Amino acid sequence: MRPLRLPVFPLCLGILALAMLGPALFGLIQRDWESARNFLYTAIFTGFASAILTVALGSHRRDRAARGELRDLVTCWVLVPLFAAVPLWLTTPYIGAWGAWFDMVSAFTTTGGTVYAEPERVPEAVHLWRGMVAWFGGLVTLVAAFAILAPHNLGGFEVTVRSAGAAGQPGGKTTGSISLHGASTARLDERITRALRTLLPVYFALTAMLAFLFSALGQDGLAAAVHAMAIVSTSGISPYTNGLAANPSFLVELVAALFMVLAATRLTYAEARRFGAVERWHRDPELKLMALLVATATLALFLRHWFGALTIDLGDRASEAIPALWGAVFTSLSFLTTTGFESASWNSARDWSGLANPGLILLGLCAIGGGAATTAGGIKLVRGYALLRHGYRELERIAQPKSVLATGMRQRGVLREGAFLAWAFVMLYIMAIFVAVIALTLTGMAFEDSLVAAISSISNTGPAFALVTPGEIDFSRLSESQRVILSATMILGRIETLAVISLFNTDTWHQFSIRTKNTGKARGKASESER
Repeated sequence: MRPLRLPVFPLCLGILALAMLGPALFGLIQRDWESARNFLYTAIFTGFASAILTVALGSHRRDRAARGELRDLVTCWVLVPLFAAVPLWLTTPYIGAWGAWFDMVSAFTTTGGTVYAEPERVPEAVHLWRGMVAWFGGLVTLVAAFAILAPHNLGGFEVTVRSAGAAGQPGGKTTGSISLHGASTARLDERITRALRTLLPVYFALTAMLAFLFSALGQDGLAAAVHAMAIVSTSGISPYTNGLAANPSFLVELVAALFMVLAATRLTYAEARRFGAVERWHRDPELKLMALLVATATLALFLRHWFGALTIDLGDRASEAIPALWGAVFTSLSFLTTTGFESASWNSARDWSGLANPGLILLGLCAIGGGAATTAGGIKLVRGYALLRHGYRELERIAQPKSVLATGMRQRGVLREGAFLAWAFVMLYIMAIFVAVIALTLTGMAFEDSLVAAISSISNTGPAFALVTPGEIDFSRLSESQRVILSATMILGRIETLAVISLFNTDTWHQFSIRTKNTGKARGKASESER
């Protein structure tokens, strides 16, 4: 595959225009002429916009520094949903232009929140489009993680990276610094091409396999396709109000749980090992921490039945033990991977626990998030692992101050610079939640609802908002200003605060000013020689 020598934003628009032909054809097959026409016309318009921007931007010299690459990435997250929202606005005008843009931002960032209060009454072509945009957003997230963030030691790679010159190169020296210059000698288009060649076949194969399994287990074609794209992209989008729980099936949830684990670890993309050091499956610290957190949340919900029996009369409900256990396991895993699907047995698990609002446990899980360099959001398990290892080491030094831990080069980086950067990210993450909560409360939203909305948005787990505040408030009832705030929070959660701060890093601007001055001096000398 030859390098795609196109600007990132026009390239995304071109792919988006081609993708719009899918819902147009689907609407034509369903005899939904209005939806088919709206998607077809928007595809033509988006295709022209992509061509014009390619011609306009293709001749300009692109900034190869990290600032330029991160700027292009932010541009995609903000502007691509504008074009994706046009067919939604034309097909369902009652949600408004801002509502359509919010829904597409939520889908493109794989958050999965929706402004549709009754999804069953929405045209099926719209549901297909929402699933496709989320799937495309997941692919962009993966490609950006490996082609842009990883070479500059961002996106979780700053914790375990072993080389200051190129992230993840074997034999390098451990560093925890965020290298913004000279991180990769390859051009951006070459890195994107290599990432697409590596990730797209696996990403597409997982989606097709899961859709086939869902269809074989009894789901209709649209639900099977949308649910498969939602799980692989960890968006949690569904054509039904209750998601997978709309048609209860233990086998469907079992298959979905297996693919959630695959989508939440970068080990699934075996060829991506060149971008960062990985372990074997049974040694991967992220998978171990994922299992520990799911087991802890499940036990907290399951064992609460007997502890609560001391004060609450729950009766003889032994027959509900197994469904309650599975409901807690599936839902905990779903929210830890920031997918947001609720098990059909979740009500049994909630009643079994006797907790007034066990959704707060799920809110904490989605705030932690899934693995680094995946479509999952949140703080990331690798950062949690670095903090746990550092805490364990500090406790060990209290007992034995002169002890030396033989951990190897990689673990020393995790315990030192990696833990420091992980803690810095957690502080920035909490600060971003704090700012979002203040902004939402200024618009009139209650503090509790603001906190839940901010955490579910920055962790890219939209279904958590409706689950933790059942029947009280959802995205469809928010004002335009509140949706704008949450959209910005979703984009910030997807890009991550460290990457955004790198855009305004003083070293970056200093290097840019020096480069500009040198260019100006060279042009001045050239003009003098011509004279």
